Amino acid sequence: MHNLHFILVKAESAADAASTVENELLSWGKENNWRSIGGIASEDGSDDIDDHEGGGWGWPLSFLDDKENVPKEGTYFSRAVAYLRHSITEPVTLCYAPYSTHPDLRSALHILSDMLQEFDPDTDSSNDLWALGRNLKHLSELMDSRAALKAGEDIPQFYDWQFDQEGLTDLTNQSEGSRRYLVFLDMHS
Repeated sequence: MHNLHFILVKAESAADAASTVENELLSWGKENNWRSIGGIASEDGSDDIDDHEGGGWGWPLSFLDDKENVPKEGTYFSRAVAYLRHSITEPVTLCYAPYSTHPDLRSALHILSDMLQEFDPDTDSSNDLWALGRNLKHLSELMDSRAALKAGEDIPQFYDWQFDQEGLTDLTNQSEGSRRYLVFLDMHS
C-alpha cells in the first residue's frame, strides 16, 4: 500500500529539505517497508521540485492538480495544506470494515460503538476486532487534528510519525533553515 505522508521542515532549499527528511528517516522502516520522496513544496512557491527522485513512485506536486476540494490557484505548499485540511475535516471515511463515510465524528463513532457491542468473541473474527480498532484509532487522530485546527494551528499534525499512514509530521523544531517546506513522502508498507 502506498501512503502520502507530508513532512514539514525548515531548510534553505528544496534539496536540503529532502536531505533533512532522509536523514531523519534513516532508521525508520526495515525489510518490507520502503520510502520515496516525491514532490517538495516551498512555502513561498519559489523553490519547488515536482518529483524529487523522478522514479515515478513518489507523489509529485502535480498530483494536486487533479484533486477535488483543492484550489487550482496558489502555491503547491498552500494547495497541499488545503488537501491535508480536507483530509481531516468532514466527512469521516472509515478505511476498514464497515468501509463507510459519515457526516461527522459522532455518527462514525455511533456505528463503531454498535459494532463493538454486537461483537461476539466466541464467533466473530479477530480481524473484525482489529478493523474496529484501526477505525477507532483513525477517529482519535481526526479528533486531535481537528482540535489543533480549532486552536489555531495553520498546519495540524495528523498521524504524527506514522509515515505509513496518510498524514503530516512537523519536524520544524528539529530542522534548520529560513523557509518551510512540505516534503511529499511515499511510504510503502
